[in-house]
Amino acid sequence: MLKEYLGVDLDKYGLFFVAVIATSVIITGIYWAIFGFDRWAGQVQTAADLMTAAAVSPFVQSPAVSGGTGQYVCPQDGAVGLPNFDMAGVPHCPLCGQAMNFYSAASNNFSRVAAGGG
Repeated sequence: MLKEYLGVDLDKYGLFFVAVIATSVIITGIYWAIFGFDRWAGQVQTAADLMTAAAVSPFVQSPAVSGGTGQYVCPQDGAVGLPNFDMAGVPHCPLCGQAMNFYSAASNNFSRVAAGGG
């Protein structure tokens, strides 16, 4: 009855999914035999860490995230690129670690923004 309702051959799809799962199990078993379970577990943990690396976002939105236009400037190093945000949402210089300032680009003079003028 379900076969007529969906209009597909469920046997072929079921066979396909069983083949995909069986292939994954066989390949994982071969990997374990060659490299060992500990290395596999470490690789899986590294992959999980990479997938969640960007999941932490600051609690307070920065002016750039909330729609402001401008540039982050370090008081010591100048315009060095994107800052590193801490858990409080404070931008820090990627070179020296100091808190960065955000200079708004109210006018379209970006050379002034890069020099530290608002």
